[in-house]
Amino acid sequence: MKIGAWIAILMGALGIGMTLYAFLSSSSPYVSAKEAAQHPGMRVHVAGEIDHSSVQTSLDAGAFEFVLIDEHGDRLRVRYGKAKPGNFDMAPKASVSGYYENGVFLADDIKTQCPSKYEASS
Repeated sequence: MKIGAWIAILMGALGIGMTLYAFLSSSSPYVSAKEAAQHPGMRVHVAGEIDHSSVQTSLDAGAFEFVLIDEHGDRLRVRYGKAKPGNFDMAPKASVSGYYENGVFLADDIKTQCPSKYEASS
């Protein structure tokens, strides 16, 4: 085999390796609220029900906070520094990604579930 073919194979393998590394290093596991609190600073996802009565908006800080209740019933105070998602007030559940620090989960992304998924069909 010619040297050019070996270089092409090596470059292809290197590209695949770099892609896998980038994917694995950017992924974060789903954990419970308790596990998130036990690993401060570690990037994770937490999913649960939104406690809509806990929502507080802070115009000074440009953030809003709410409590997420995971599948075990554990409560997690979440702070999100961006605008509240459009369907947040109607969504029954959410998934947040970010990290736990100083008693609060600092979310950098919120994915809400569509409330129509949970309505009974007539």
